Formats: sequence, structure tokens, C-alpha cells
Amino acid sequence: MTKTYTKGDYKRLSDRIRKDPEHVSADDYEMLHALRLTYKEPMATVFNTVERMAHSIDPDCICTYRIKRFESIISKLCRFPDMEVQRAADLAGCRCIMTRLDQVLELYDRIKKNEHLLPFAIKGKPNNYIENPKEDGYRSIHLNVQMKDESKKVVEIQLRCIEMHNWATLVEISDVIFQAKLKEYGSKVNPDLFRLHQLLSKKDEDLTTADYLEIAQISKKYRYMERVGGIFSTNGIEMRQQWNKMKLKNKRFFLISTGSDGKPEFAAFENFDEAERNYFEWFTNNEKNSNIVLTRLRHTDFNKISIAYCNYFLTYNASMLRILKAVAMSTVDIYNRHKLSEFRTAYPLFWKIVYIWLGDKIKEIDYFNNDKDVRKSFKKRNEWTVSIQNSFRDVNGIIKTMQSSFNHGWTYFFLQRFKKRVDRAANKRLHEIQSVS
Repeated sequence: MTKTYTKGDYKRLSDRIRKDPEHVSADDYEMLHALRLTYKEPMATVFNTVERMAHSIDPDCICTYRIKRFESIISKLCRFPDMEVQRAADLAGCRCIMTRLDQVLELYDRIKKNEHLLPFAIKGKPNNYIENPKEDGYRSIHLNVQMKDESKKVVEIQLRCIEMHNWATLVEISDVIFQAKLKEYGSKVNPDLFRLHQLLSKKDEDLTTADYLEIAQISKKYRYMERVGGIFSTNGIEMRQQWNKMKLKNKRFFLISTGSDGKPEFAAFENFDEAERNYFEWFTNNEKNSNIVLTRLRHTDFNKISIAYCNYFLTYNASMLRILKAVAMSTVDIYNRHKLSEFRTAYPLFWKIVYIWLGDKIKEIDYFNNDKDVRKSFKKRNEWTVSIQNSFRDVNGIIKTMQSSFNHGWTYFFLQRFKKRVDRAANKRLHEIQSVS
């Protein structure tokens, strides 16, 4: 039987954690665990309600929920000296990721209009970061809802579209790989990467030539595409193989864990109690200090869960394509302004990134061809095939756009001569990968 605690108990717990956050006792972790468990029913109710509404608007939406990680609870207590842990509004959260912005706004409007019929009421004023983005470019709608039953529990709901979600999760990926602490401290620890993500928060049509150049320069400085892309490739294959081995029938609860090395662990369960019990076991034996999340997904496939928690899987993020596009378009700008010396560096660098990507794709195709588990399932085989095809389509699209944007004429003679030499080598490599795939 789970022990119950009073408000006074949790107030004293909050003070103890703030006093020594690096040495939280086993008993205090048990208290946090007990508090988290009190959100089981409210969270499920909110999730089921909002998920139905979301899917009626967008059948392809992704809806998840999570109980706040122990590490996040402790960090928040330290950042807010007057906060009591049991009063935190975001201990339990539900997130709906819609395909388009207009669907996000429609879901938000339905929640407000049908509030009188729902099992919860909106508490306080929602934070609409779509209308008023944060300084770093974060966009989403956050609203706290309070249960109408005697529990009065508060659950946070986040509404965003895939584009916003990709941006937000790439920030967390930068925090994991580069230890940038952007989410906690903004620009204080790493102003370069803060600026990179600030620029990436802009819509494509709002990005200027100067923006593309700045994105490319920061990416080059940190070898961002190579470092992040390499981890994505390795983890993508590992996670895909784990996924293909799993028997997922009736599995809706997922534990996802990743450490600073980006190596993921993944498990699936049929019911909340079993999943939550395993969460606590993972955490108490968490020697690597990994990030661990518990989530529920309905009608899921690998691509959906990868999108929903790419910051935990470290497998793929569509925002990386925007960085590659920035590298391409800044290279075009250098060429069109007759900067021969700069072009000699920029153009081969673009192709170097593409070559690394091509090598990763060859490796993925090889695993695909030799994966015994994927042969047994048409659905999994089709999912993986489509994923590979889409990645080729996206990168080829960037290459074609870049090539069509170069100016022509006799004044570009020396630039064109150098470009043709690089293009010949590039076409040879592209032909090799096409023959393999």
C-alpha cells in the first residue's frame, strides 16, 4: 500500500531537496514517486479527453503524456526558491502535436468552447507562445487545467504543430550533445548555439541571406551536422532494430532513456502500473544519469514515436534539413558574389556533409537488407522503406534547389571551373549510392 503524505511533508521535502539537490535520499525519492503516482487517474482522464478531440481534427496527430522526471522536478525546485513540489502545475503533462498550425488553433478553440462539458476546467490564463514567442523562438500553447473532481489536480496541456515540436526537441538535443543548457539558461552558457536555434525558429520565408550565412557559420564552427547527424544515424539503426524485435500488440506505454552519449534504451508495456514501476526501477539504478521518460501513444509506429521523442531517441529531427539548406544557400550566396576563396571552402564543405549522410544511408540500407525481423512484418518493412525514400527525396531536393540557384556567365569562369571539378566527384558518389540503394 502506498504511503500518503501531507502538504507539510511535501513542503519540508521541497526545502530538503533545495538544500542539497545532489544528495537526495532514497526516502525522499520515494516521496516524489508517491506524489507522481497521485496523478495517474487525472492525467489519464485529461489525455483521453484531449486525444479524442485532437484526432477528430487531425487523424495524423501525435498525442503523448508524461509525469515530470525526477531530475526535472529537482531542477525546478532549485530554480524557484518559493515553490512547493506538490503545487507545481506541470508535474503531469499532456502534449498534442498536430500536423499544421491551423489545427493547433482549432484544438485550442474547441477546448475553450467546450470547457463546460469537459472533466476539467482551464486554470488561470493560458500561455500562448505562438502569438508571443519566447526570446529564444519557442512557440507553443501551454494551458493548465484543473480536474473538476475532488482531487483538484492540475495537469499541463501543450499544443504545438510538428514544425514547432521539431524546433523545441532540437534545442534539447543540443543540450544533450553539446551540454549547452539552452533550455535552463538560454544564451548564458553557449550564445552561439542559442543564436543558431533562435534563427531556426524563423519561418523559411522569413530567413534572409544573412541568416543562412550565420546558421552555416555556427554549424561549421561546432561541426553540428556531422556530430548530431552521426549520433542520429547510429541511434536510428539501433532503435529501428529494437523496434523491429518487439512484439507491440496491445503495447501503448513506453519507457525511453538516453544518456549524454546518446545511446537509447527502449521498452514497451501494456498498462500504466507496470510501466511506472519499471520507470522507478530504471531511475534508482540509473548509474549513467540518463534522461528517462514515460509516455503513452495510441496507434503508434516507429516514425511517430521517433518524432514525439526524438530528443530521447536522438534518431532524427527535420530541423537538421533546414541547417543543411542554410549551408547550401549560403554557399550559393558566396558564389553569386564572386567570393572565390570562400567558395573553395564552402562548396566542398557542403558536399562533405552530404557524403557523410550518404555513408550513413548506405549503412542503414545494409541493415535494412539484413534485418530478419523486418522481413516478417510488412508494416515495419514498409515504414522503414518509406523513411529511407523520404530522406533521399528531402536531401535531393536541397541539392537541386542549390544547383538551380547558381548564377551563370563569363564573370563566373574561375568559380565555375572549380565548381565543375567538385561536381564531378559529387556525381560519382551520388551514382554509387543510387546503385547501392
